[in-house]
Amino acid sequence: FFSVAQPTLEMKHVLANLFFALLPPSRHTVNRHGVIRCSAPPPIPSVDVKALTVGTIVAGRVLGVGEDGSYELDIGTGSPATMPRSESALLPNATRGRVPGQGYADLSAGEVREALVVGVAGSQVNVSVARAQRALAWRRVESLHRADVSYNATVIALADAGATVEVERLPGFVPWSHWQLPEAAWADRKALLGSRLPVKFLEVDAGRNRMVVSHRRHAVQQRLDELSPGRLVSGRVAKLVPFGAVVRLADGLEGLLHVSQVSRLYVQNVSEVLTRGEELTCVVLKVDLADGSLALSTKMLE
Repeated sequence: FFSVAQPTLEMKHVLANLFFALLPPSRHTVNRHGVIRCSAPPPIPSVDVKALTVGTIVAGRVLGVGEDGSYELDIGTGSPATMPRSESALLPNATRGRVPGQGYADLSAGEVREALVVGVAGSQVNVSVARAQRALAWRRVESLHRADVSYNATVIALADAGATVEVERLPGFVPWSHWQLPEAAWADRKALLGSRLPVKFLEVDAGRNRMVVSHRRHAVQQRLDELSPGRLVSGRVAKLVPFGAVVRLADGLEGLLHVSQVSRLYVQNVSEVLTRGEELTCVVLKVDLADGSLALSTKMLE
């Protein structure tokens, strides 16, 4: 059953779920977190423990909690597999060792879960529900990334460089430069915890456990009609930088006014002609849909 030579993770997942397809459709469903719901408990297929390797996805029925506090699962090998309670759920803001996402969940005897084999020693098998759920979650995120859709993420942590959001129970990072906040919201960013934030993807790398997302990309695509090149926009100078000025529009969306686009006259230092908080009317030069950036000009209005 699991004797395919060097199967991919995708093949392992498909093989582990083959037996569910043999049941009448009305008897069971598998939800997005790998939990099997059914009107009658599905049979756990027999598995040769010698065929199991680290990374194999198996179906396991929760038997209960062992003497050491770990969960015991029937995975069809004849001996219960062991799973630490800290490996029983995928949580986006939990960290154990160097692998982010393991967390605690109360599992009831009889529940059937997908689990990933993390160790095999003779007849003893160690499994993790959290790691199986993570593999599924990364596949969903990769599909969302390829489709370039917006996703309503939940804000779960704030830091100096940006915020951490939950995407399919995985942590994603939003740099502050990619979160277009209205002016009033910057004063009390802690109030943003728990809020929902529509984002689009910038980078997804499951191998490095890295996901970077952008609210700016979502906001720009929602306003393409009014941000098309040549349109006029109004805002305030939010920041002066060596190469120009960052202009924040009324809804928090920011654009770059490059020093070369400030005036038809030569400008060596933008601080000589612009001040922070100054109101400006600008022309949209370019919208980059890849990262949601805006290029602005005041020179074209002279």
